[in-house]
Amino acid sequence: MKHLRLSAVGLCVMALAACDSTPVDPLATGAGPAGSGPAGGMAVTAPVFSAVPVLDDIGGHLYDAVASAGGINWADARTAAQAMTSGDCRADLASVTSAEENTFILENFPGVAPSLGNGYWIGGFQHPEAETPDADWMWVSGDPFDFADWADGVPDDNGPLGDEDAIHFLTVTPPGGFGGEAKWNDLNQTENTQGYVVEFVGECSDEELIEVMLKLTQGEGPRNINMKSQGKIAVAVLSMAASGAGDGFDATTIDPTTVTLGDGTDPDAPVAGNPHGKLMVAWPDLDEDGLFDALFHFNTQDLVSAGLTEETTELVIHGMTTDGVEFSGADEVAVK
Repeated sequence: MKHLRLSAVGLCVMALAACDSTPVDPLATGAGPAGSGPAGGMAVTAPVFSAVPVLDDIGGHLYDAVASAGGINWADARTAAQAMTSGDCRADLASVTSAEENTFILENFPGVAPSLGNGYWIGGFQHPEAETPDADWMWVSGDPFDFADWADGVPDDNGPLGDEDAIHFLTVTPPGGFGGEAKWNDLNQTENTQGYVVEFVGECSDEELIEVMLKLTQGEGPRNINMKSQGKIAVAVLSMAASGAGDGFDATTIDPTTVTLGDGTDPDAPVAGNPHGKLMVAWPDLDEDGLFDALFHFNTQDLVSAGLTEETTELVIHGMTTDGVEFSGADEVAVK
């Protein structure tokens, strides 16, 4: 995993469905923390981040699906999932204990069950001394194994390595070869799948969620945006201190009511509002340079309505500071 190194001034785009941000009144401007100075007139750059956790409003847990380009076995997937932990925001492979939870994961992360190949690992595994293929399955969370969504005929220990002792998603294609349904399959823990599903439990504070976002940022190249997501895109604009090279940029002087995100053509999507009508924006110090930054949230489906398609290769943010200085930034994305 390649951890993000933030530039002095940057725009960060992250696929996001929930973040306990500090909302602002949409009629107010200059809503950043007290003590912010005047904004400079520089443009922002736009490195793109990867997906961050999606909130299940029913269960109250956060989830993410992490792709592994070279494939990953179950033990390594669990180690990588647990490494996402930040403080009391604890991470592990997902323990899918109900039909509702299973549906939530598949609806929000359709890529976990690809049409070809082994789908993503989850946190189900079999006791090493189990005597039959269907005996002694358990969850990494310790929750009772009372729900299952196996494909027909499994678990069966019928793979090339014999003992199939962990659970992954698999698309089962019906006779005729058209369509398919996501189900569970048993697979030997040493075999590779295309990724894994992470579940976050415990008290996830704003600061811990930001740390999780940074841990989830991997590799180089365009970041994936899921058009089917019912969540949000998060965009962070970083502040930069004044120096001999320029006057700096104070992201907290951005007027959230002027900020839009899209493919650069009208109309673009405005900043999302919460159920109380407040714009969703937070003011963390993302790069720990002592300066407050701005973190805006946009509804993914608002972007789709504004023209986001699978052909979109760039997201552009526009806005204005309370001093009337316009800014913009852009970066590559891969829309699926």
